[in-house]
This record gives sequence, C-alpha cells and structure tokens, in this order.
Amino acid sequence: MASPSSNTNHLVEVASAWCASNGVLMGARDKETRTPLGNHIFEPAPFSLDPTPVPRSAFENAYKMAKPFNGVIHSAASHYEDWLRAAVKTAAEGDAGFTGKMMSLADEVIEMDKKGGVDKRAQNVALGILRSDYMLHGSTMDDAVPLQVEMNTIASSFGCLSTKISKLHKHLATLASFQSGNTSASNDLPDNGAADGIAAGLAAAVKEYVRQRDMAISAKENDSSFEFVLHPPVVVMVVQPGETNSVDQRDLEFLLLEKHGVRLIRRTLHDIASQGQYSGAEDVFCGRELLLRDDGPASAGMVAAAAVYYRAGYTPDDYPTSVEWEGRKKVEHSGAIKCPDIFYHLVGTKKVQQVLAEPGSLRQFCTSDDEASFLSSCFADLHALGEGDDSDAVSAALENPSGYVLKPQREGGGNNLYGEEMVAALKSMSYKERGAFILMQRIMPPAFSGKLVRRGDIVYDGECVCEIGVFGITLRRYHKSGHDAEDSALMNEVVGHILRTKSIETDEGGVAAGYAFLSSPQLV
Repeated sequence: MASPSSNTNHLVEVASAWCASNGVLMGARDKETRTPLGNHIFEPAPFSLDPTPVPRSAFENAYKMAKPFNGVIHSAASHYEDWLRAAVKTAAEGDAGFTGKMMSLADEVIEMDKKGGVDKRAQNVALGILRSDYMLHGSTMDDAVPLQVEMNTIASSFGCLSTKISKLHKHLATLASFQSGNTSASNDLPDNGAADGIAAGLAAAVKEYVRQRDMAISAKENDSSFEFVLHPPVVVMVVQPGETNSVDQRDLEFLLLEKHGVRLIRRTLHDIASQGQYSGAEDVFCGRELLLRDDGPASAGMVAAAAVYYRAGYTPDDYPTSVEWEGRKKVEHSGAIKCPDIFYHLVGTKKVQQVLAEPGSLRQFCTSDDEASFLSSCFADLHALGEGDDSDAVSAALENPSGYVLKPQREGGGNNLYGEEMVAALKSMSYKERGAFILMQRIMPPAFSGKLVRRGDIVYDGECVCEIGVFGITLRRYHKSGHDAEDSALMNEVVGHILRTKSIETDEGGVAAGYAFLSSPQLV
C-alpha cells in the first residue's frame, strides 16, 4: 500500500498536470520569465490540493444576497448628487490624488447630463460584473456566518480560473471515488458557472448597444443629410501592461467569440487616450461612439467600443500620467456601456461600504425592510474616520489592534494595515488623512487543515482560512428620477463563485498579489 506522502505527491502531480492541460495558468511573476515581446512564461496558478469546507447555509446565503446587492449597487450609483457624492466626500478629500479625481470625473459626467438630462447621456445603461467577498466568522464551522469583506465593482477577477478549479476538484473527487467505491464523493462540490455567466453579461451589453445604435439610425432613415459609418461592435478590455493574470482574461475573450460571436480586444488606458476617437454623428450616442483601431499589423479599420470592461483602472498605479486619466475620461463620456461606469466604481469604495452599514442607510436602496435586514446581516462592524470620526472605535483599535483592520480606498490586495502598523498609522495621521480609510472589525474565521500548492510543490501544509466571493451580473438603465425603476433591469443574475484559501498566518488575500491560493467549496 502506498504511504500517505506518496499518495499526496501523486495527487499533486495529477492536479498540476490537470491545471496545465486545462489552462489554470498565470504568468510567472519573475521578471526574467518575460520574452523579448513582453509575454510571460506561464505556470499553474496557485491552488489548494483539496476543496475547502464551507457551511452549506453560509454558502447559500451568500448566493441569495447577490441579486439584491446588484440592485443596491445600481440604485446607489443612480443617486450620485443626493447621496453618493456626500458618502464619498471624506474619502475623496483624504485621498485627493485618486478617489478625489474619480469624484471629479463623476462631477463632469453629471454636469454634461444637466445639458439634456440623464436620458440624453451618451449612454444610460451600466453593466456590473460584481463580486461580493465574504469571510466566515465564528469559532467553529457549525456556528460560522458569512461577513462581507468588500463589494468589488471593478475588475472582479478570477471568474474563469475559479470555474476551472471547481472542475479540478471534481476531477480529483471522481478519481477518489473509483478507489473507494463511494460514487457520491463529489455531490457536495457545487457547480460554478462564473465564466459562462460573465461572458453572457458582456454579450448582453453588446446586444443592448447594437439595439440602441440601430434605433438611432432608424430614426434618421428619412433624413438625407444624415451620414453614419457602421463599425463592428466589440468589447474593449482595459488591461494593465505586463498583466500576469492574462489567462483568466483571455478565457473570456475566447468564450465571447465561440459562444456569442462577439469579439474582444485588449487596450491600456494609454492606448485609448492616444488612439480613441469619437464618431461625431450627433444623433448616435450624442456623437460620442468610441472608435479604436482594430487589431492586426495590416489593419486600417476601426471598431466601435460597444462595451468597455475594466480589468485595470482600480489603482493609482494604473494612472502614472495625465494621459491615462484622459483615457478614462474618454471612455466615461463615450456611448460605450461601461463595466463599471464611474458611479458603480465609486459605490465599490470602502467608504461607501462603511456608509451603507450605518443604521437605516441601506434601506433606501432595498425593495423591502426584510431585504434590508437580510443584507445588513452580513455587515461587520465598520467605523468612519476623518473629521468627527468614531473616537471610541479608534481608541478600541489602539487598545486591541488584533481586533481591527485599517482599510484604504484601494483594490488589488496588499493595501490593508494590521496590528502595530495600523496603530502607528492611526497615531501619525491627521484627521483629514484618516478620512481616506475606514476601520473595520477583524473577521475571525474558523480554521481547517489544508495543503497549498505552488509550482508543483506543497508550499504550506497546516491551518488555513478562506474567503468566498459570489459573482453577480447586472445590466440596468439609469432614469431621470435617479430611482431604480422596475423596468431598469435588463439582466440581474448570480452566476458563480470564487474561493481563495490562505495560511492562517497571512493577513492579505489576493491571488494575483501572491497571498492566496485558488480553491473551491465543499459544502458541509
């Protein structure tokens, strides 16, 4: 009989081969792995050898929250002038170089709207590929409940690789069932439709864009002076130079073409600023159909940006010069359906998460008291910082740093402050500087045993914790009233999930940032 260690080594070999064969890959992080063209050598994405135990009730509740949260995000984005701007103001003042610039861009869009009303906006439909992330809170799996870590409204990643990791663990469970004769071994491994669902959302946005364009052209069919050149509609994915997570992104590109007949092109914000131009036909998207040069060295043609999908633009590092901000502005004022637009982006800030958790704040964006109560049950304790901040909470954090985390208005992992680093920051910052942060209760998850694999080796074997993310897709119209009218939802779906596992000793949780490992849930 094989020893446990030899059996484990065999599973690692099989799992790593499965990942390589099925494209569960990321660009190697070492700079020397770049080719002369700037491309990466790829390696298996980091993963857990076994699926992660998750209480069935917690998992199901996280799924049930997705559709209502889709509505909350859109409704909050619809109320920029009478709610969202005030909610973000403190953070914008404390983080003027990034959150402040985003708020200024939102102000520009609103000022342009006032010239003709929101229904005269170049584009009044927004696409949200949203991901609400949760950690389990409790001393054991039996009493653990999901508490929201954050709501991601921009660049919600790993939908495709997470779909494949779910299939990996089902494959390993099937192998185990042949050995044990227990054919029910994989029944507690839920299906994951994140990849197909995200692709369907992008395809629906392109379809809506084409419908709008066709209607505008039809309205001018009897006008002999009207001239308009039709350009092929595409999805424009905004990417970072040297992206290591390109396989997760490329999978969407391939799914869109194969299943929906929709092309996707990749551009940086700098590309859009330097190449992008508006069509100029005033009766179609207010003259702001965004055109870009097509791919290919011999291509002289142009394509129309029907949907712009941000997988970059969420960190100040993505805006090293004013050119990148010009690229963002060019998209924001265009007729493209944005994912996200600037309002959805602002709703995803940590500051808005904190404001929504204030008593009574969430209710105005929910359809009922019961819905508001259900969604608020996932909120951890969140505290405002800045002028007039919660001094009791700050004092508590200074006295008990292990019970809190200091969170800036940043995405992408590696930004939060813990322990003595948090204490030093709170003591040294001015009230205005504190306003760029929120203070959050430290979620205390139950631990479980796990084996974490990187580059074909088990790099950690011990106590782990996990983070669950649920993907929601929403395609909705804005209305003049700002309210989320019943007919605003063109699409409202929950499509799949991501699960990340990390050592219990690790504070941060980003896979792309190198802290966490992809996994999938095993419902218990």
